Amino acid sequence: MRDQDSEDTLDDEERTVLTARLALRRPRTEDAAVLAAAIDNPRVAMNLVSVPHPFRRADAEAWIQQGRNSAFGHAHIAVSQGDGSLLGASFHRPSATRPDGHDLSFWVAERFWGQGFGTEIAHATIDHAFGAGGVERLWCAVRVTNGPARRVAEKCGFQFRDTGMVRSLSARGSVPVEHFVLERRVWQSLKAWGRPTHGDGAATFLWPRPLQEEGER
Repeated sequence: MRDQDSEDTLDDEERTVLTARLALRRPRTEDAAVLAAAIDNPRVAMNLVSVPHPFRRADAEAWIQQGRNSAFGHAHIAVSQGDGSLLGASFHRPSATRPDGHDLSFWVAERFWGQGFGTEIAHATIDHAFGAGGVERLWCAVRVTNGPARRVAEKCGFQFRDTGMVRSLSARGSVPVEHFVLERRVWQSLKAWGRPTHGDGAATFLWPRPLQEEGER
């Protein structure tokens, strides 16, 4: 008979999403310290409107517990397939303000900026949302000062919709953002464009190769 920890570990492994360099898996309690250290960096936290700053271990533990609750949404942390280092995280969950879709958020730890990991994490999370999650529409809000995140959103097929103000826990006030949307039909087209067909009729799902830009996160 398996104990609960063993069942949770197996469940986590089944939900892991692999990319070229990363493994996106459900967050675990033992991730709290390194997660807190990465998000407590003000250059990271100030672009994440739903997290406080300072971001303490207790905040990380609360986020992990929410992230393991499917009613909250679908959270992943991104770790290196090489040494297991935490590079960032992402989630998508039912939107509180737009009933027709899910909200998407992702971030990369500062020491890994400029290496294309933001695009890699976003691609995997989008595929999960539209594929396994059955989502019809994804929304993301990008602070107007966050050019790298805007470039990632555009490369992933998101289309600009409008601007607005949102309450930011880290900034302790309202901040201007740009809203972007990606619909399932657009995602399906992008996947088809990046799907090379082989002589035997088999096809491999690939996103068009992302361009790495200076400062990309």
